[in-house]
Amino acid sequence: MRDSFIDSIYKVTELNNNVLCIVGDLGAFLLRNYIRDFPENYYNLGAAEQNIVGVAAGFAMSGKIPFVYSITPFITSRCYEQVKIDVCYNNANVKIVGVGSGVSYGTMGSTHHSLEDIAIMSALPNMVIISPSDPKEVGEAVFAAVKHKGPTYIRITLQSTPLNYERRDFKIGKARIVKKGGDCAIVATGEMVGIALEAAEKLKKNNINCYVVNVHTIKPIDNALIKKLSEECKVMVSIEEHSVIGGLGSAVSSIISQNPKSKTRFKIMGFNDAFCKEYSLDKLKIFEEYGLSANHLVKELLALYR
Repeated sequence: MRDSFIDSIYKVTELNNNVLCIVGDLGAFLLRNYIRDFPENYYNLGAAEQNIVGVAAGFAMSGKIPFVYSITPFITSRCYEQVKIDVCYNNANVKIVGVGSGVSYGTMGSTHHSLEDIAIMSALPNMVIISPSDPKEVGEAVFAAVKHKGPTYIRITLQSTPLNYERRDFKIGKARIVKKGGDCAIVATGEMVGIALEAAEKLKKNNINCYVVNVHTIKPIDNALIKKLSEECKVMVSIEEHSVIGGLGSAVSSIISQNPKSKTRFKIMGFNDAFCKEYSLDKLKIFEEYGLSANHLVKELLALYR
């Protein structure tokens, strides 16, 4: 996903010279072609994230479209006040890109993990939150963010396997049905869409036909689709590389609980209210340890379905 963002920011700057790339003293090698070809659009403001966000807000209010790119916890929680006041309060057209979200920086521990970013960013008025599922969707998110006027947060991981499914146009606030079903539904975001597809294939052996829904936009979320699934499916499970508090699952449960026609049993899967202490570059190992593998997902769905 990181490489896809680098490619995409280059392409959108080719098309729109108002686009800026602002970084916090990282990514110089990956951005070398961007720096060479767009020296006046690139700003490395050092490891000073609060200042970076303030500068980006100023650029935005001068007609520019700044993309602020840094490691997720540094560009969300470290400078939260500046995101809240400088960006969101002023409805400034700033695009915040957090790289290495979730537990992507596995060996670096909780200073580099981000299991709360969706929760804290969701609480901010005017903020749009996009969580792409694969490299292609990262590119779609970048182009959509340029068209959208207002604060936008794009949450990406370091790596991701491309997903093969029929895609319609990317629209902010409209989820994608990756696999159609009927008996139950898995509502996923980010890399967990791939995990959800793997689980859905396993469920076929139990004669359970399962929707897989890619919620690439968490705010605004696709209310209509979530309501429809809650009325149609016996069981729904949300899964995310984030805390179970304040993320995708919280948004989905809020919709279900306020829908009097809902008939579904619902379960939120994510990291429970604890720091991740499995320090590994193997994310599948972390997912297995914290109950987020495809096998765990199948087990939870079967328990609810019976």
